Amino acid sequence: MEDWYWTIEYCKVLFGYLFFMFLWPSVVFHTHLKNKEKTYHFCFCVTVQIIIVNTVILTLGLFHILNTTLVILLFYGAFLAALFHIAIQFVKKAKGSNRQGKLRLWHSAVFWIKESIWKFREKAGEYTVLIILLVFGMMYFSYGAFQLHSYGFGDLYVHHEWIYGLMEGNIFSAGVYPEAMHCFIYCLDALLGIRVYSSLLFLQGIHIAVLFISAYLLMREIFHWRYSPLLALALFLTLDLLSADHVYSIYRLQITLPLEFSLYTQFLCALFLLRYLKNAGPIKGKGKLSGYYRDENLFLFLMSVAASIMLHFYCTIMAFVLCISFAVFKLDRIFSKKYLFPLISAVLCACVIAVIPMAGALASGIPFNYSISWAIHSMDGEETRELEENSPSGELPEKKETFQILPFEKLETIYKKGYCSLYGSTRANMILCITGAVIVLCLISRKKSLKWLRDICEGYPPLILFTFLFMLIYTSPYIGLPEIISDSRFCSVGHMMILAAAIIPMDILFSLLTRWLHDMLLQILSVFSVMGIYALTIFTGHFHGYLFFELTRYNSAVEVTNSIIDTFPEKSYVLIAPTDELYPIIKYGWHEELLSFVENSNYENYALLPEHVFIYVEKKPLLYAQAYFFEGPSWLAQEKYKDIYWDKYSKKYPYTGAVQAPDITASQVSETEAQKELINYGNQWLFYTRFENRTILESKAYHWCQRFMKLHPSKMEVYYEDDAFVCYYLRNDGIFQYRSGTE
Repeated sequence: MEDWYWTIEYCKVLFGYLFFMFLWPSVVFHTHLKNKEKTYHFCFCVTVQIIIVNTVILTLGLFHILNTTLVILLFYGAFLAALFHIAIQFVKKAKGSNRQGKLRLWHSAVFWIKESIWKFREKAGEYTVLIILLVFGMMYFSYGAFQLHSYGFGDLYVHHEWIYGLMEGNIFSAGVYPEAMHCFIYCLDALLGIRVYSSLLFLQGIHIAVLFISAYLLMREIFHWRYSPLLALALFLTLDLLSADHVYSIYRLQITLPLEFSLYTQFLCALFLLRYLKNAGPIKGKGKLSGYYRDENLFLFLMSVAASIMLHFYCTIMAFVLCISFAVFKLDRIFSKKYLFPLISAVLCACVIAVIPMAGALASGIPFNYSISWAIHSMDGEETRELEENSPSGELPEKKETFQILPFEKLETIYKKGYCSLYGSTRANMILCITGAVIVLCLISRKKSLKWLRDICEGYPPLILFTFLFMLIYTSPYIGLPEIISDSRFCSVGHMMILAAAIIPMDILFSLLTRWLHDMLLQILSVFSVMGIYALTIFTGHFHGYLFFELTRYNSAVEVTNSIIDTFPEKSYVLIAPTDELYPIIKYGWHEELLSFVENSNYENYALLPEHVFIYVEKKPLLYAQAYFFEGPSWLAQEKYKDIYWDKYSKKYPYTGAVQAPDITASQVSETEAQKELINYGNQWLFYTRFENRTILESKAYHWCQRFMKLHPSKMEVYYEDDAFVCYYLRNDGIFQYRSGTE
């Protein structure tokens, strides 16, 4: 039953996501989209919808009229009105036509279906492989949520709280911060009744497909052979990682966080900037300047930039770096007034669209969220340098000395702290050799007699430049530059682009073979190449590993909470448990801190009002937030990342640990531990997260409940129990009036 429950919840999130992200804008903007190509349709949905949701929800909040009823009226009203308009148009066409006209209408519909089937058949191999890769990626990045049913990262509690703020009509409840993802999840709950908990648990594992499709579309512009992007995606989804920073960055791709949710927008920014510069028109001539403003690629570039700002500021910085890589090779067009002014106007419009709700909130007295200050202060790179084990000299250079490194030493540092640190010396040297060979080939292709080679190599220089910029940004703390993107958050995208650069030899090979081999044969070879990457990584021992979640709750605690929510009336119960249980029931019931209960349960004036009281106790207290690396079928991944990750991150998280499933680090409640005094660290959260304190706290709670059951057997019973966790149930008589050791 447990597996079925989570499968159903996953399907709810999946279908809700497909409806709200794709079907809703496809219907509402049917007239605009009906003659557009598939790429335009897809990118319109994933950018414009985010902008609409963010703008509508935050604007309602600014005017203090944000509520579920109004949101339902606005979004369902627009959807139903558009459906009605489509139906009216169809009826008018059918009624206004004579017999011959109706026959033409029927034939046109049949022709459209046949044409769609034919177009799919033309690229059936490409689309089939892409779908397989997308499904594989979604399975890999969704797998953890089916193995552990609690949030895999502590920040999700904060984001859940912000979404709950929207439910209460309060925008930016924790300060001004890009809130588009929160608005989107809020709408899934308001419009479709999808639990926020389920959305935060599963959404990113579904949304990851949009990241892959966006990267695929950009790589279609970079590579000459149309199957090469599939090779790059296959390599990204199968090749193992050799760096703790890579493991951490890829791990975050499965967590529903604003930055990871936004990563796809940077690919779309670069895609439509490149398309605009290539296709908007000839640079020479007397064409009307207005035509350069009314360009579909420029419009989607504007929407992509606006969406990136609304989702996360870091992603906008990443998008800027990626766009610069392409813009450098199109400077002649960019600095032509026909392109420069429209581009500047598009960026300014995107900023205005994205920033107006935030500016309105700041003007109303809401301050910036604390994380904005953290991001600014982290730019000095001090934390990254302290976390790193070795510097080129064997010791980390002092912060003031990093600005005195000579140019050659900086290159050596980039090589060692960048390429070798992330890929190991063997792969690093291979990547650099391929990069060097591609640069030489691009220079050779500049000869007029080698136009065919220049056509193949046209997209390579921006890709190569981006990989260098990524390495420069990644190693910036070690060469005296500000760390503009902290905490390895650029690694996942940088890794994808570096692997794309490694595929360039294959792209050149297949592009050359098109001169001699039949296209169908090349398609078959390309499909087998994708399969070969998967097989080769497995048989050579370089297949990727399972990722992890931070373990904060037993699965049984999650199941008990779901059972209580489904069984008992809303607001009729209280859960006495650590803070982790607050967010799943925040909309349905009440929560009392286990620490408060243990400290106050014997006082006469301590009262709990709800009728039903549930006390959560870990008989085997968890080492809080330990990195729990998953186990599963070998065709999906292998068990290999624990030591790589923990060798480095044990320094950043010294009070927790890392385990390989099914192992769990836990202690045992006992009478001896219950007699100990809790260590006061001055921070309530540390009573739960410090292993020794958690053991003492859970022991006190367990033995209190045991004594209470002996004294009042008719008042308390066990609601659920297994080897590691127990939930006690108490029927409350108006107020909590029974004391341990009394009456």
